[in-house]
Amino acid sequence: MPSVPELAPQDVGTPLPMDHLQASSEDSYTYDYIIVGGGTAGCVLASRLSEDPSVSVLLIEQGPVADTWASRVPLISGNPYRDGTLAATWWSLPMPQVDGRSLQVMRGEALGGTSRINSLLYTRGPPGDYNRWKELGCEGWGYDDLEPYFVKSENSLGHPASKFRGKNGPWTNRQFLSYPYKVIQKVMTALVNTNIAYARDLNDPSTPAATAGPLDVIEDKSFYRASTYRAFLPGKLAQERKGRLKICTNATVTRVRVLNEEVDDVTTEMRARGVIFEAANPRKAGRTYYAAARREIILSAGALGSPQLLMLSGIGPKEHLKEKGVSVLLDIPAVGKHLQDHIGVPLTYEVPMSDSLHQLENSTFAAIKAALTYFITGRGLFSSPFQSVTSLIPSRLLDDNLKVVSYNATELDASMPLNRPDIELMPIGNNCTDADIPHKGIFTLLPALILPKSEGRVRLATSNPRARPDVDLGFFDDPTDYVPIRKGIRLALRVAEDVRQQGYPLRDLVVPASEEDADIDRFVRAHLRDCFHYTSTCRMGAAAHGDRESVVDTELRVHGVRGLRVCDTSVFPEIVATHTMAPAVVVAEKCADLLRAAAKAS
Repeated sequence: MPSVPELAPQDVGTPLPMDHLQASSEDSYTYDYIIVGGGTAGCVLASRLSEDPSVSVLLIEQGPVADTWASRVPLISGNPYRDGTLAATWWSLPMPQVDGRSLQVMRGEALGGTSRINSLLYTRGPPGDYNRWKELGCEGWGYDDLEPYFVKSENSLGHPASKFRGKNGPWTNRQFLSYPYKVIQKVMTALVNTNIAYARDLNDPSTPAATAGPLDVIEDKSFYRASTYRAFLPGKLAQERKGRLKICTNATVTRVRVLNEEVDDVTTEMRARGVIFEAANPRKAGRTYYAAARREIILSAGALGSPQLLMLSGIGPKEHLKEKGVSVLLDIPAVGKHLQDHIGVPLTYEVPMSDSLHQLENSTFAAIKAALTYFITGRGLFSSPFQSVTSLIPSRLLDDNLKVVSYNATELDASMPLNRPDIELMPIGNNCTDADIPHKGIFTLLPALILPKSEGRVRLATSNPRARPDVDLGFFDDPTDYVPIRKGIRLALRVAEDVRQQGYPLRDLVVPASEEDADIDRFVRAHLRDCFHYTSTCRMGAAAHGDRESVVDTELRVHGVRGLRVCDTSVFPEIVATHTMAPAVVVAEKCADLLRAAAKAS
């Protein structure tokens, strides 16, 4: 397969400071669009914009392409702790409300971003997620508005074509209907025993709010990881478009150049004109470069990176910018605020080694067998997702016996925002804690709070653009979040007991001391983890100030700045009750249409 033509900063920008000769050759470093961040959304946006042969696009990515065999194998690429991982990790700020815990923050830093390292799950979420966005005033972002974009990007191998499933898009997903571990079938039986409905297609918009079933995962016909890089910007396409699509990797954007320009004799406006960037490797960063945008600049650096770059550029909460020594261009208090993530609390059990992914660590024979199976057939544990099924439950429908009770069909209508599930219970055939448990077969029941009320924030650690931002996850900042997660943990305990009653040898390893509120709450604080589904730090809304402050409008334009948009999960008005990769792609698909419409109207 042809490789992506990777360019360096000196290949796509002009060095600073500029002399008169450089300034006069402006076309050599000017593009119609500049996209900062070649992650999950950025690859999609670059691909769609460069479909037009008359448009020039510069995509700047902090990481490399690094298209190795290991980065394509589902099992290997999804392990963020392996040598050669494309995951970047650092510690969050301590959270005093959860016993001072700090958690690892993680994102993918490579072309394709977190779609290169995540658990492969293609989940759209209930329609009520997007209808909630519309309810919050974000017209054009309801489920019916966005469904065509889900269909456009998708090539579903596991479902027939329909109004809501696509077959002609570049992004492949499939299902694994045979479970790699016997315990999974036992769990599914236990879930059905709690009145949770089985659904063959969890992405069907008619799926009830309380449901369980097999997941779609991003694997192609060869059982390789179908990251957005490989789906939307493969080497062949990048080579064909290299005259109009420039991909600059291993580069750090230090700020967006925003000018206060005169519109007429009495009016001025803020306008984004270009970006300043340099090599990500400090030993190669002897010079700083500048690239200009004729039309617009789009930040797609993720929910941690996009607010950081806005603040480095002087756009954000003014008091914080002053404190960090950044000149304030525009006071937008919501930049970096309203961070949300799903909150997971793993319950850990011992199972037979042969029924756990850890067999590969503990048996050379099992590892060789799995590797050979994958080499020959593309199947086996190396192609299996870490998670093949899931369950989604509105906690308010769980009675005292942990069974789903609904009194009319309306309560299960997931198109209604109030009915969305707030708990996901995930059965996973490996250890999901932050500590190794050697020489045991491990199975996890992972309840997660997927509609938290708590919010955190992203702030500059310093004015140095190379420093990781400070991330306060804010978990349980709103103590009412304990109510649904308690129910999720009690449901997991009930499921585990049902599995044992089915005759399966499931032994407690790391579980709460009892089902009393106090014991569960202590367990939550001791064992909670983030799910790396960061959203809403540049959230969408009507205005920068007021009761519901926001950063971008419904066309993803930064309030008060012309020519600057944000396109990633940071624009979510609220977190969605699902894994965030597919919704991020939909944001990019819609953003591409918004940009084309704006260009046509200008």
